[in-house]
Amino acid sequence: MSEVLSQQEIDRLLTGISSGEIKEENISEVLEHKEIYEYDFRRPTRVSKDQLKTIRNMHENFSELFGFYLASRLQTMTSIDLLAVDQLRYSEYVLSIANPCVVYIFDIEETEGRAVFELPPNLVFMIVERLLGGIGGKATQPRAITPIEQRLMQPVIREALKKLSDAWKPIQELTFNLYGFESNSDFVQIAPASEIVIVISFEVRVGEDTFLVNLCYPSFALEDVITKLNVQFYPGNLSNRNKRVSYDKLTAHLQKTDMEVKSILGRSQITVQELMKLEVGDVITTNRHVEEEIPIYIQNRLKYFGRPGIVDDKLAIKITNEADNKLSRGEE
Repeated sequence: MSEVLSQQEIDRLLTGISSGEIKEENISEVLEHKEIYEYDFRRPTRVSKDQLKTIRNMHENFSELFGFYLASRLQTMTSIDLLAVDQLRYSEYVLSIANPCVVYIFDIEETEGRAVFELPPNLVFMIVERLLGGIGGKATQPRAITPIEQRLMQPVIREALKKLSDAWKPIQELTFNLYGFESNSDFVQIAPASEIVIVISFEVRVGEDTFLVNLCYPSFALEDVITKLNVQFYPGNLSNRNKRVSYDKLTAHLQKTDMEVKSILGRSQITVQELMKLEVGDVITTNRHVEEEIPIYIQNRLKYFGRPGIVDDKLAIKITNEADNKLSRGEE
C-alpha cells in the first residue's frame, strides 16, 4: 500500500518546489514510468476483461450447439462464429438496429430481467423458406416479417434459448423464456437508455450467405451472475466435453434426417403420337442395356451404381459399386 503523506510533509514538498530544491521535471520523470489507464466516464466498465473472456467462452459453446441444430433443420451447410463481445450504452445499441428488424425479447427468470435476440430479416426469410422446402433465396426488398413467419420461427428461437441456457449451466442455471417480438427498434425497451449492456455478435453462415446476429444483455439483469464470471471458475475441459456432446447430438439428428434416393432405369424419346397409341403390353426401349448397372442418386448427387431386382415382393436396387470408383476407372 502506498504511504500517505502527512500535512507537514506536503507543506515541505510544496515549499521545496517553490524554492527550486525539488524540480518539477523530476516529478514528470516519475510519472512517465507509471502506467496510466484511460477511463471513459460516459461508458463505465461494468465487466472486467476476465469476465468478458468467460462470456466469450460460454457463447462460443452456444454458437457451436445452435449451429449444429440449424444445420440439421435447414439440411445445408451452416456455421455460427462469435465475432465480438462489447460493452456499450443501451441507446447506442438500439441505434445500431435497422428497421424493419426481427427482435425477440426473452425473460431471464432467475434475475427477473430481460434480454434481446436480434436477427436480420433476410436470415429469417431464408430459414422460413428452407423449413417449407425451398432453396432459401434472399429477399430482394426489406420488409417486416408476417405473423405466419413469426409463428414458424418460434420453435427455432425457443431451441436457440434452450441452447443458450445449456451454455450458461457451468456458471449458473438460467432459464430463458420467449416473451415477445418486435419489428420496430423504437419499441424494444428492456433497459434505460444510459444503462450499460453486453452485446455479443455472431456471424451466421448458411451456404454462401452470411448474416449478423446479436445477443444483448443489460448489465443489471446479470449483476449477481457477473460476479461468478471468471476464467478459473469456468471448467477448462468444458470445450472438449461439449464437442463430444455436440457430435453425439449432430449424429442423432443426421440419423433422423430424410434423404431422397432415386435411380434412373433408362431414358427414351417418343413422339406424342406414339404416346397416344401406347397400350398395355407395349414395350418401350431405353438407352440402357438390361445388363448395365443403373445410377443411384442421393439428394440429386450420383453416389452409387446398382442392379434392379425384387425383395419381399417389392422393387429394390442392389448396390454393386461406388460412383467415385467406377468413374475413376473411366466407366460410365
